[in-house]
Amino acid sequence: MRIPFRKMPDAPQRAGFVEEQINEAIARGEFQNLKGQGKPLALRGDLSKADEMRQKLRGDAGYGVPWEEVGREIEVMTRRAENELLRAIEFRAAGLASKKSDKAKIEADFQTHLGRVHTAIGAVNSLVLKHNLLLPQMLPHLYRARLKIETLVERVAPEAKSLIV
Repeated sequence: MRIPFRKMPDAPQRAGFVEEQINEAIARGEFQNLKGQGKPLALRGDLSKADEMRQKLRGDAGYGVPWEEVGREIEVMTRRAENELLRAIEFRAAGLASKKSDKAKIEADFQTHLGRVHTAIGAVNSLVLKHNLLLPQMLPHLYRARLKIETLVERVAPEAKSLIV
């Protein structure tokens, strides 16, 4: 539905303007069949700050900001990449410590796992690009840097840096 353009009134008239907009929306039926209609708001947590309250209410209603949703995906996929890297490093260390293992096979498997980690990092970086493009220009402090294998190794297992780099 297209809402006709109106010039924003001066400060003293704004309160009446907002009421008028709400009443017109009610008359058009825009408040009918809303999700959670007639149910009390679930106000849990600390809502002492306006930003936190706005984010909480929006999330409870099922309306998230697109870049926040992509940010959550980035966090999940980064944790998966970290876990894959940690498993690869631990598997390699355990295999090389064993006297009966085939060292060449262990190294080949390690390189295969590293390939998976690089693929996961590529997927994370695609989401980082999407996140940064969705982010409004007035929020540059929320831009995310691309993920690098070196950064991941530093976080997960700094002692294994020589294996990767």
